[in-house]
Amino acid sequence: MMAFWEVLGFWRRKPATLPDPAMRAIAEAISDNLSALGLFVDSRPYGRGFFEIRASTSPKLITTPDGREASGIALLLAGAYEPPSLVFEQINSLQRGLGRAMVEAVIAGVKEQPGAFRLLRVNDLSPRLPDGRRWWEHVAAAHPEFDWVITHEEPFGSAPRT
Repeated sequence: MMAFWEVLGFWRRKPATLPDPAMRAIAEAISDNLSALGLFVDSRPYGRGFFEIRASTSPKLITTPDGREASGIALLLAGAYEPPSLVFEQINSLQRGLGRAMVEAVIAGVKEQPGAFRLLRVNDLSPRLPDGRRWWEHVAAAHPEFDWVITHEEPFGSAPRT
């Protein structure tokens, strides 16, 4: 027969796993840089290997790619991936130049810990620009110090309707 305390043992929580110190330093640098742009920022660790960062012009932390309410960015620092990767999950800018400023703030934060994240991933929803390339291809060309994985989808709302 189980003791009363063993039955109630599920109430006890395991001690929290602390995030990797290098990842925490990068997450803090990115958060500080995004805050300096006047954005509301939320940064959360998930175990030792992941951090999620969301920043937005709205206190609701809106980061949808087709949003008309606010500009924002959502990131995943995936230290547990092989190789460790920074994933740009969402980005939306209603103000000219803010998208690039958010990305540059993130990249500057990553450079605080050289070598911690060499691989940057993004799914590019942007339209083709006059030179035939998409927005993220220009960002990657400006930062050849990183390995980029850029997947492409057609921009929001541009798929043929059936």
